[in-house]
Amino acid sequence: MPVIPANCPALLPRAPLAACAALLLLAGCSYQMEKVDNPVNLPVTWDTPPTEAQPVAAQTAAALPATAPAETAAASAPPQDWWLAFGSPVLTQLIEEALTGNPSVKIAEERVKQAERALSVSRDQLLPDLSVNASTSRSRNGGNRQVEIIGESTTINAQLRYDVDIWGGNAAGLRSSKASLASTNYDLDVARITLSANVATQYFQLLSIGARVAIGRSNLELSERLLRIVDARYRNGVVRQLDLTQQTTAVLQIRAALIPLEAQMRQTETALGLLLGRVPQEFHVPGEEPFLQITVPEVQPWLPSELLMRRPDLAAAEADLAAAQANIAVARANLLPGAITFTANGGLFSPELLALTDLTKTFSVGGALSIVDSIFNFRARRVQLANAHSSEFITLQNYASAIRSALKDVDDSLANTQTNQRREESQQAVVDQAQRALTLAEAEYREGAGDLQSILDGQRTLFSAQDNLSQLRLARLNSALDLYVALGGGWSAP
Repeated sequence: MPVIPANCPALLPRAPLAACAALLLLAGCSYQMEKVDNPVNLPVTWDTPPTEAQPVAAQTAAALPATAPAETAAASAPPQDWWLAFGSPVLTQLIEEALTGNPSVKIAEERVKQAERALSVSRDQLLPDLSVNASTSRSRNGGNRQVEIIGESTTINAQLRYDVDIWGGNAAGLRSSKASLASTNYDLDVARITLSANVATQYFQLLSIGARVAIGRSNLELSERLLRIVDARYRNGVVRQLDLTQQTTAVLQIRAALIPLEAQMRQTETALGLLLGRVPQEFHVPGEEPFLQITVPEVQPWLPSELLMRRPDLAAAEADLAAAQANIAVARANLLPGAITFTANGGLFSPELLALTDLTKTFSVGGALSIVDSIFNFRARRVQLANAHSSEFITLQNYASAIRSALKDVDDSLANTQTNQRREESQQAVVDQAQRALTLAEAEYREGAGDLQSILDGQRTLFSAQDNLSQLRLARLNSALDLYVALGGGWSAP
């Protein structure tokens, strides 16, 4: 899990989320001038206490599900390649391509490299500073009836300087950089999970629209076949011209409804190409899969609270909190006076140009203690410390909000999964009955016992029921997808 201070045991990765959330929220509601006395031992100090603090820890802890044994949590965790559960080879191919070609993932990877460079700079702050200077010169003095004097010299000086980290400011800066690097790594994991989910969403949307287009074309074929029957009966004087006009209107309406669906299908395909980092005009989905062949995976509905700690966004928020706490230590160290510096100097001097002969060697070691440093900017440093406290408070509230949002995501996804499954089953029964009613109406019309209006009503009912069924299947797939994402997308802390 993320890098955290050693004095924050309740934020350790193996701690249950319920205790973590409750204690963090309680810590966010305690404000004192000195170190807060709280169970998680968070070093929160305030110059001016915030005015809007709500004690929501009790409600949050009560809303959390009970923690299950470790083996149950491991069994409930989704796999890292969760998209395989949908049984779509094309989806697997698309996600693998997106993870390597999407610009947002590449940007997140580059930010990780920047954080690594910043960490190396912070680490160098704890090391001595070595500087080497070399110079050589030649001078000529004289003229105006004076003896000309030529001077040559070559000098090499080396200085080793070490500033003692009395108040731990540099060490705190290193901790902050480590936490920032951890947070950036978690952000990269979030970007990958989000991208995979977006690719799956767009692909499911594309298949759903394709299924709706297929339903519309099938209904159009049925309507055109019926139109031929009506036309033949009209020419034989069996039906009125009104019946022929009504059926012709029904055919034209179905054709008109197909036009925006076909345009939307292409727009969804190009949006999917953008996620893969491809040129939209040149992208086409490889292969065609029937929409109903996509498996709706079953995710275990009961989930322990520890699974929420598998979410990289929560890990990133926790790492940001650790960085904010370290920044307070940095600002406090800058506020305190006093500095100890050790220096060692050595040099070589030669009276020759570009040569080290007849050397004169020098060496010195010294130390300095500074009690008052930049007293006139003390107020500015105090403001920096107050801002560091404010940043920690904001980060703490963001962390608590992220925990609550994660709980809501899981709860909503579970509810949507169960609701959409029941709705799809009910809608399937509607489609079956609408198909049976249309078949009976057509049979009666051919035998001369029925009217055309019954067939038109049956067509509209069947087409609407089939279209709704396709959209409910999409909603069910998306709810399963949302549940995978809410559970962290198979992510686990390194």
